[in-house]
This record gives sequence, C-alpha cells and structure tokens, in this order.
Amino acid sequence: MIDIKAAPFNLDDEGGKWVEETKQNMTLEEKIGQLMIPIGYSADPGYLQHVMLDHHIGGILYRCGESEEMQACHRWLQEHSKIPLFIAANLEAGGDGIATDGTSFGKQMEIAATGDPEQAYRLGKVSCAEGKAVGCNWAFAPVVDIDRNWRNPITNVRTYGDDPEFVLKCGLAYKRAADEENVAVSIKHFPGDGCDEVDQHILTSVNNLSCEEWDASYGKVYKALIDAGLESIMVGHICQPSYSRKFRPGIKDEEIMPATLAPELLQDLLRGQLGFNGLIVTDATHMAGILNAASRKKVMPGVIAAGCDMILFFNDPAEDIAYVKEGLEDGTLTEERLHDAVRRILGMKAMLGLPERTFPEKEGLSVVGCQEHHGAAQRAADQSITLVKDTQ
Repeated sequence: MIDIKAAPFNLDDEGGKWVEETKQNMTLEEKIGQLMIPIGYSADPGYLQHVMLDHHIGGILYRCGESEEMQACHRWLQEHSKIPLFIAANLEAGGDGIATDGTSFGKQMEIAATGDPEQAYRLGKVSCAEGKAVGCNWAFAPVVDIDRNWRNPITNVRTYGDDPEFVLKCGLAYKRAADEENVAVSIKHFPGDGCDEVDQHILTSVNNLSCEEWDASYGKVYKALIDAGLESIMVGHICQPSYSRKFRPGIKDEEIMPATLAPELLQDLLRGQLGFNGLIVTDATHMAGILNAASRKKVMPGVIAAGCDMILFFNDPAEDIAYVKEGLEDGTLTEERLHDAVRRILGMKAMLGLPERTFPEKEGLSVVGCQEHHGAAQRAADQSITLVKDTQ
C-alpha cells in the first residue's frame, strides 16, 4: 500500500488531507475515471467536455498542435476539470513532443554520440521548460531502455546506448532538469526493451536476461532512479520470464504475461525488491503486445489488478469504463487495489502542487534561455561526428 509521506510523494499533513478528502468525495465513476489517460484529438470545447471530462479522466496526452492551440486547450481542460489533470507528453527529444513548433533538440542516440551526460540535462531542460509553458506537468521520458540488440525496431535511436552506466547518467541528468521545471518524469519501458527484435505494437516483447544479468543492467538503472526520487514508471508489454519464474515457481510458459499484466513483476519485483513507491502507468493499451495476451475486457481491470495505477489510452470510453466496473463486480479487481491506485494518482498530483498551481500565463513556448542549451548540444554532436570521421 502507498505511503504518501515517503518518497517520491513526500506529502505533509495538509497534502495527505487533500488526497484523502478528495478520494472520499469521489463517486465510483470518478475513481475509475481517474485511472484513465486518453489521447486527445480535438480542441473543441464540446469534445473536451463530453468525450473527455464527462468521463472524469485523470489526465490526457494530447495529439500535437501548435503551441498556442496546445496552451489554450490545456488551459480550458484544467479550468473545467473537477480534479486537476495530468497533462502528459512524450518529451523524449524536445519540446516538439507536445507542440509542433517546439524545439527539436535531438534523439537519445544523438545525445549518446556526444559522450556527455550533460547533453541529456540540456535535452530535459529544453523539453520540460517548453512543455511546462503550454501546461504539461508529466513527461513520458526519459527512455532508459538499453540498446542490446541493434535490430530492435523500438529502441535504436531512442536509447542512450548499450552501456547501463551511461544510460543511468543520462537518465539522472534528464530527471534533474525536469525536477527544476517541476515536471514529473515517467521512465520507460519497464522491465526493459531492447533485447529482442519485436515491436510491442504488433507482438509481445521479451526481455530474455537472467535475473543476475537483469540486476546488473536494467535493474541497476531502475534502482538508482528510484533512489533519486523517481515519480513514475511506464510499464511495457514486455515479458521477463526469469523473474516471473523466480517469483512464481512452477509457472507455465503460457502463463507468463507481459509486465502490464504480471503482478510478480509489478508488485514483487518493482515495488518489493526495487522499493518503488510511486505511480505505475501502462504503455498504450491499443498495442497488440498486450491484446495478444488477453481480451480488452480482461485487460482493462487486469492491468490495475496486477499493479498498474493508470491506463494509457481509451478504446471506447464508455466500454472501457464498463469493463473496469465489471472487473470490480466479478472480483478481478478489488476495491482495495482501486483505492490504492487512486491515492497514488492524487498523491502525485498533490506532490506537483496541481491543486494550487496556476496555469502558465505566457503565450506560446518558453524557448528563451533554452537556445543556449540547444546550441551547445549541436556543437557537441558535430564535434562527436568529426571525431568519428577522424578515426575511420
């Protein structure tokens, strides 16, 4: 169960009171709605109200438009939502992860090419400063997968390379910048992509390392970031058979589930062994990587029962919410697990100061002051490329 006074929440009595009073005053529909992070497709107020807010969503990831449109849309949502919203974005490579006119800073591989983790800090600074300017408070970044297989179609240019130590340094540097902007991060994709050659969008991926190999690589990265106050983790539709077998002796091959549906990976490994007290969010639930494992009717309550706290993306809003309700009725999901998830969601909102936070007043993106970071990164990348050419 959550400890809202411990890291990463570190709430005082007043913050804890807001969490409990808010939860107590919520209907069942509102509690289920808080689990949801849909993707937004329109800035029309009617759409935002009836497709989004009427379902009591906990957050939203908006499909990119220009910065002024994004800021106006996010402002409207926050002003009309009963409970403050998470505004999430894939701020992996710059402010263009939330606004089409944001700065395109560089993919993780470009950062790795410089050999300088400080460029990961600059990436985080540009990404989160620009995101914050249009209302973002939650970065689905940094990617801390390890590039163990160059044929992997998901990781490749989205990783800081194949050295866990360097990946960790870059992840910590990005988080340092995000902390300065009061933007929560969500590292991805637990339990670690980059081992096989599979795209989670079309098939469940497998992290095939032994427990010892995993501890020395992915586990080392996760543990250090957790100890640094990591707020949230995005879980991929990725199996980790070695740890599933360790925590569930005798488990059959066909019973090994992707982490999003595997309580042994979320509760025993992530929360237990690694000591993670923060918020767990699924990767996109439209992916075949999870729907190959179970029907959507089972997936919706199943991921929360397994230990996830929030669900990324609706299919049909009314249908998805009904599936979670049915899971509560048939015992797939307990009220205790639902309430624990809601506390973590509200706890992270309180940690970010969302109940009191005012919306950014400045129009457009706050890129002033970021250009120095961007220019320095470009110069370092150019120097790295030159050094590579000189050695050939």
